[in-house]
Order: sequence, then C-alpha cells, then structure tokens
Amino acid sequence: MVTIKDVAEKAGVNPSTVSRALKDSSSISQKTKEKVKKAMSDLGYVPNLAAQMLASGLTYSVGVVLPPLITPDRASDPFFMEILTAINDEARKNDFTVSIATSDTITELKEQVQLMHRQKRVDGFIVLYSEEDDPVRNFLMKNKIPFVIVGAPVAYSNETTYIDNDNQLMAKTAVDYLYQMGHERILFVTNDQESEIFLERYIGYQKGIVKLKLPSFDSLLFDHRDPEVLEQFITEIKNNRITGLVVIGDVLSVKIIQLLSYHGIKVPDDVSIVSFNNSTYAKIFHPYLTTFDINVNSLGRTSLRQLLAIIKHQEQNEKVIVPFTLKKRESVRNIKGTEKS
Repeated sequence: MVTIKDVAEKAGVNPSTVSRALKDSSSISQKTKEKVKKAMSDLGYVPNLAAQMLASGLTYSVGVVLPPLITPDRASDPFFMEILTAINDEARKNDFTVSIATSDTITELKEQVQLMHRQKRVDGFIVLYSEEDDPVRNFLMKNKIPFVIVGAPVAYSNETTYIDNDNQLMAKTAVDYLYQMGHERILFVTNDQESEIFLERYIGYQKGIVKLKLPSFDSLLFDHRDPEVLEQFITEIKNNRITGLVVIGDVLSVKIIQLLSYHGIKVPDDVSIVSFNNSTYAKIFHPYLTTFDINVNSLGRTSLRQLLAIIKHQEQNEKVIVPFTLKKRESVRNIKGTEKS
C-alpha cells in the first residue's frame, strides 16, 4: 500500500509538504503541488478521504441547485445537462463530487438545500438561476454558506459572486446583426417575462433598437400551451410586418419555427430569427439557428473554480463575465435591397 512517505520520497519533499499539498495549502507553491500530484499519479496513491475530511472539515462535495422545474420545457433544456457535465468534470479534477438539488417548487427546493446543509453533505452551492427575491439565495446568505450564482447580478450584487455572460450586449448584438442584414422591424420573443435573464436581454434589445432608431415593440410572450397567446403571436407578426425576431432561447426558437410554418410563414424567407445558447437544438433540422454560443462549458467550470476559491477563503464577491460568440447560420436572411411589404 502506497503511503504519504512513499509519495514524499518520490517527489523529493518532506511528508509534511505532501500533507499540505493535499490540503491545497497556500504555503506550498503551485510547482511543488504539481510535483506531488505527479508522484501520486505515478505511484497510484489514493488519499484517505475520511482522514482528509476529518483534518480539513470539508466534505469534498458541492451542491448544484437547478431552478424550480415549473414547466416541461425547463426540464428538457439542454443547457442544464451541458453545464452540469462541465461542473462535474471540473469537480472531478479537483477531487470533489457533485450533488444536485431540484424540485418543482421554490419552497421544496429551499427545503432540499436546507437539508443538504444541515446534514453536512456539501461544502457550498452553485445556483443555476438568478432571481430578485430568491429564498434559496437568502437562506445561503443568512447562514454564511459559500455559494456562487450562474446568472445576472440582482440583489446583494456586491456581496455575491456571479458568473454570467453580458446578456445586454448579446441582445444588442442580435439587433445590430439583424439590422445589418436589412431588418428594421424586429420583435423580442420570450416564454418568461419575470426572470433576470429576460430582463437583461430585453434591455439589451431596447438599447439596440433605440440606438438604431428602429420601431420599438413590447416583448411578446409565447406560450405553446395557450391557443389565444399563439393566435395573438401570429397576429402581431403580420400586423406589425415583423421580419426579424430575437428569441430568448433555442428551445423556444424551434417551437416558434414550427408554429410559423403551420401558418405559412417561413424561416428565414419571411421571418429571420436570432436565438441564444447554441444548444443541440440549434442544428437539429433546417434552418440551422443563428444563435449565441454562451460558452456553457466555461460557465460551468468557472462557477466550480470560483466556489472552491470561496470555500478555501481565497476570493469572493466577484462578477465574472464569460465571453460569447454569435454563430451565424441559416435562420437569418439578408433582405437588403429587397422590397419590404
């Protein structure tokens, strides 16, 4: 059985140095930590987790809190599977495990988070949504539990670490791109008019519209379960002679393309669409979606690294912006020079 002494001898350091390296102590240089890790790998050394937990007081596990699954669409959104995969992979690299908190209601979600904390099953939480008066965040703050939020800064923004894209800039960029392609009557479509993501992106849309002096429209709600809402949606498109849509996400964009097709409105021939997330839905069928790659992998890995830094008292209370890229595909048509009806 390989011991710490064996690792120390292999790495050319003292056993105490190996112990401090295992605890990721700031008193050990990164170069030495890497040397110890290599020696451990070469020898096949597996740390005694129980002893580590006893010595450090850590569980070596983090909790990931999904938003309340109030609609089937949210539960099937590939964003969550993608970011969970990235978080889990980064956690594995840091010898941490991941536990997931999920529920249909915010009340049950808070109870689950409370239980995970009370039973000392995790050292901190990554919250995968951002709301103005979130009971889960309020509980974490009140009890001084380490956590980070993936989403737009809202309340307590100076006391909380947020990892996000610049959602306003993304939406403004969407308007700019549609305008460059000849579109001047542009509508913002969403299935949720309460979330911070919607608010940030709609503000960005409005900024783009105002700067270019284009006709401004209220955001349009799309609910595929409500026939009246769907009928109103088609009426708005036709009556306002809309040629461009900025849609809150890829899953919704696919549903919109299906509805428009049913009513004889083709994408991109009649209406162009710019979406968000660059999910697997973006290239399932034609037209492929023009959409923003929000770099989900980086969002997930950065959130885990930031949480571990807080757990280890290295840094906190930051807003980390992850860059985005507009993927230009088939769902936007250049209508410059064509006659607009």
